[in-house]
Amino acid sequence: MQCLVPGLQDNANMNGTSEQADILPPNCMVKDRWKVLKKIGGGGFGEIYEALDLLTRENVALKVESAQQPKQVLKMEVAVLKKLQGKNHVCKFIGCGRNDKFNYVVMQLQGRNLADLRRSQPRGTFTMSTTLRLGKQILESIEAIHSVGFLHRDIKPPRTVAGFRGTVRYASVNAHKNKEMGRHDDLWSLFYMLVEFAVGQLPWRKIKDKEQVGQIKERYDHRMLLKHMPSEFNIFLDHVLALDYYTKPDYQLLMSVFENSMKERIITENEPFDWEKGGGDVTLSTSTSTQPQHNTRPTAAMVGAIVTPVPGDLQRENTDDVLQDEHLSDQENAPPVPPSRPPGETGVSNAGEPGEAWEDTDFNRNRLRISLNKVRNRWRTSGRIAVKP
Repeated sequence: MQCLVPGLQDNANMNGTSEQADILPPNCMVKDRWKVLKKIGGGGFGEIYEALDLLTRENVALKVESAQQPKQVLKMEVAVLKKLQGKNHVCKFIGCGRNDKFNYVVMQLQGRNLADLRRSQPRGTFTMSTTLRLGKQILESIEAIHSVGFLHRDIKPPRTVAGFRGTVRYASVNAHKNKEMGRHDDLWSLFYMLVEFAVGQLPWRKIKDKEQVGQIKERYDHRMLLKHMPSEFNIFLDHVLALDYYTKPDYQLLMSVFENSMKERIITENEPFDWEKGGGDVTLSTSTSTQPQHNTRPTAAMVGAIVTPVPGDLQRENTDDVLQDEHLSDQENAPPVPPSRPPGETGVSNAGEPGEAWEDTDFNRNRLRISLNKVRNRWRTSGRIAVKP
């Protein structure tokens, strides 16, 4: 079945604007390789489907955006996902491409999101054991994103895509004020999320208005959020409060907050997570054959992927530079080259492994850095990049 982009539906949503039907219908094929099974998420910037990879017989995640969508963001997500390959807690990149109807990326399928898993617990909270160990993994994920020169900007437990640059409940005060966001803003979102994991709610949970939530956060005594958290979390809060746009976070200090809290409570890494206890629904992924990367234990889906270049010494390319030589190329979706292929014949490496595509990316990135030196002074004056004083 060929995949087509449906037209707008006649019905209107609550805001009075027309709703667009799903980009991909069930059972349609993408690139004669991925069969769409069902939609599992969506929002302002795209839709996510579960699909069957007919080549590997594994279930995968297929994220698409309409080619008619005014703001195209998938290309950036592909560029960042490729840069993150090999890091812990990162989805494996499988393929990407585009046609005149939509752009798409295929990646490893994750499990149930943490928001659903928390709400499914008897008290709507995670135990401190689960909260602290999740905190460690999410902090590692955030540091990995920052290390390759990007901000996340939308740290949250659900994996659906949000229209707002961030999610109101977990956004930093900077985000509410539409200020330039830095690495510390990702850590504010992590802080809010961990408090919600352990306590079950945040003080502004029932307020929908973004501006009002921002005003409450700005006036709120954040020490009040720590009443039911380990005392070590005062160190976390103090550090994040002291950070600004240019300052690199002390990730090891923040990691020690989790580690020391675990030692104090005699919590070990190999304890079952809350959703693994009691013989209930403990499925972490609908794809049972998916292997964890490196030494990472299989866990639930943690964070989505809204990214932006990071300020300061970690980033010298602006967004246009990152994307200049990035292509949503159907070539990358080719099956692995059979061993019998004659030497010298053109082929493409397994997605996510070193090969021709990676060498091209490195070459282009180095070329960009050389050209960047010639125009850096102009960028300093125009404000296109942030330079440490």
